[in-house]
Amino acid sequence: MHWRAALLPKWTCGSLDVVMGLGLMGCAMDILFDIERMLISRAVISSTSLPQPLYYYIALSLIAIGLFISSLSVLGCWATHCKNSCFIGLFMFLLVVMLVLEIVGCILMAVCPQMLGAHIVDEEILDNWQRNYGVPGREQFTAAVDLVQTKFECCGVQGAGDYSTTWWRLRELAAPDLLVPLSCCIQSDAREKSFLDPAPLNKTMCQDAQAENNELARFSQGCLTHLQEWLSHELNWA
Repeated sequence: MHWRAALLPKWTCGSLDVVMGLGLMGCAMDILFDIERMLISRAVISSTSLPQPLYYYIALSLIAIGLFISSLSVLGCWATHCKNSCFIGLFMFLLVVMLVLEIVGCILMAVCPQMLGAHIVDEEILDNWQRNYGVPGREQFTAAVDLVQTKFECCGVQGAGDYSTTWWRLRELAAPDLLVPLSCCIQSDAREKSFLDPAPLNKTMCQDAQAENNELARFSQGCLTHLQEWLSHELNWA
């Protein structure tokens, strides 16, 4: 029985690694099903070159890391049990690789998160919103902007005037009576997911071109400050 007692701590350590790996995959699944966070991250990204929101790739990375840690722990336990020098050498090499990657990832996130896409450039976000909001094929981005505007009670990046030069307006993709999206309007109720079907408190006043007429029915503040605060909170949480 002595050999079983000697192996028990090793198998216990391996089990903890497996649990940690499964925990990371659980966190990834939680992110994948957090639709609100997914959409807001899409609105924050300065480039639409990525087919999916930033958090989608973060979740996939966590799943890959979790699988790697779990597989590595199983390999380590097997190598220890078999006392195979080749397996042990491979285990040590992969362990060092994992530690180096984790350290590099933490440094990048702490020092220069912009390299990972976690940054806000005012001009790029404004250009991104003006080029993609309401454009066919950009439905996910449009939903992201509508969510941001209803959630943070804001309109446009700098303000409602941003929409006057959007493709949504210039290409006449908007309804003729819309100067700003309905998500820019003060909503009649606080329904969950109202960004998918905005219900303005007073649509006519909201769409009035005169500021003194629409100020009681339209959000006046731009969304940029809210997006910056949201991203800062997310980075501090991470």
